[in-house]
Amino acid sequence: MMKRRDGVKAGLATAALLLGRAGQAAAQANREAVSILVRNDSVGFDPHKVTGRGAAEILFMITDTLVALEDDQKTVHPLLAKSWTISPDGLTYIFELRDDVTFHSGRKMVADDVVFSLNRLVDPATRSPAAWRAGAVKSIRATGPFTVEYILERPYNELLLQLAQSFGAIIDREEVTALGAEYGSRTLNGTGPFRWGEWRPRDRVVLNRHEAYRWGPAIYENRGPALVRQVIWQVVPEESTIVASTMTGGGDITYVAPEWAVDQLRRNPRLTVQEPRVSNYSAFLGLRTNREFTSDVRVRQAMSLCINREELVRTLWFGQAGVGWSYINPGTLDFSEAGRVRFDRAAADVLLDQAGWVRGGDGIRVKDGKRLSPEIIAANTPGWRSRLGAIQGYMRNVGIELRLLMPEPAAAMAQINSSPNYDAYALFQPYGTAGEALMPFHSRNIPAPNRTQWRDQRTDDLLNAGQVALNEADRADAYGKVQGIVADNAVVIPIAHEKLFLFVNQRIAGAKVHGIYNCGVYKGLDLRIAR
Repeated sequence: MMKRRDGVKAGLATAALLLGRAGQAAAQANREAVSILVRNDSVGFDPHKVTGRGAAEILFMITDTLVALEDDQKTVHPLLAKSWTISPDGLTYIFELRDDVTFHSGRKMVADDVVFSLNRLVDPATRSPAAWRAGAVKSIRATGPFTVEYILERPYNELLLQLAQSFGAIIDREEVTALGAEYGSRTLNGTGPFRWGEWRPRDRVVLNRHEAYRWGPAIYENRGPALVRQVIWQVVPEESTIVASTMTGGGDITYVAPEWAVDQLRRNPRLTVQEPRVSNYSAFLGLRTNREFTSDVRVRQAMSLCINREELVRTLWFGQAGVGWSYINPGTLDFSEAGRVRFDRAAADVLLDQAGWVRGGDGIRVKDGKRLSPEIIAANTPGWRSRLGAIQGYMRNVGIELRLLMPEPAAAMAQINSSPNYDAYALFQPYGTAGEALMPFHSRNIPAPNRTQWRDQRTDDLLNAGQVALNEADRADAYGKVQGIVADNAVVIPIAHEKLFLFVNQRIAGAKVHGIYNCGVYKGLDLRIAR
């Protein structure tokens, strides 16, 4: 802990530098600006191609979706769609759109924009890792200037929940055509409460108020326009600088404070803290089942069994997270104990012996002249560096030499999605329901989001059954069995379930924590300057 205090002192010493480069000068010049401190940037903001939280948190402010989601992660409210009807067989949705919505450019949003956006999401040419979220689409078409017909091949009981995510953003079809491959990097014309100002990669995103906005969801007291003129999303990779800036007023809001600083920030009289009703953000290791080392289920099981999760959470999450005894966070809709894993180093050793891996002179196991040395990709952040260092130690104890590949954070997801030359990856998974978290294991979602390359007909059948179930019991039963399959086959290694803490400076009022995709502030319509 002494090291961490020293880190805060260093952060305090450099906080003034942050003010200069963070856009705080702009915030002081414009008293109606709010600065939000985050640790990671995005590689772009195309809602159909970029799936990280760094994109979603911006997209929720710049764009709108057909429906909005309350912070219980299950109650749906009208947004761009003022109403909708669902056929008795669950296959046809009719969305009646508002007729008063305009893009930031001033052009009126019509049904053709919705049709274009959602068809682009599911178009194989888009290669969207989020396409599965739209269900098995048969057709999406406009039946009037403000009416959209959405027909499915089979029912999908979570369709509305998924259309509320940033991947369901309604975008400007004309801008997509004009910008081509540069779409989402130079500008983005949405209908949200804030419009694109500027993006300085790895530094900041500046958003300006959409003055015509009047259609915010009923979960906010203010339906629009926003009460602040500008939101500055400042990228601050250094943990100690985030803490120091939050404590001293260098930033107004953060929900990415390191766990070692949570108690310290709670005690700061300048700050208030909120936690959402529901927020799932789970740390895990995905194991690619088509690779030489990790294709053997015994090796995968041993890699999971050897990790002391309780010790990890106590020492490297500082007790501010839930122990990852399961891939799905307990309390999540359709969570099942069938997905529970355990710590058993002796059992890991036995499995590796049975698989023919023999310890060499340095303790690392060898078979057929090859060392058991799987490679894992993870973002090069302080958190993953320390936690994977500990996991390396656990695996070395059973004879596995885990090798780390750690690109800079903004590029990590692109490498995980595109590179074939690694055995495992480390990620955080935001999700609202068990079904949402499990659907990536369907074989039709290879190569992404099924980055594990898991192919199993039983898994596919159960996921299909859960998706079309017409009652809660059948859905929970199907998803519970999938959780058992994933755990038994060690397709992923659950590590921890992080908590979301929204810290807000006393200068800001109206902040309401929201756990959607673990993005903290959602649309920010009630944010205002208190002093």
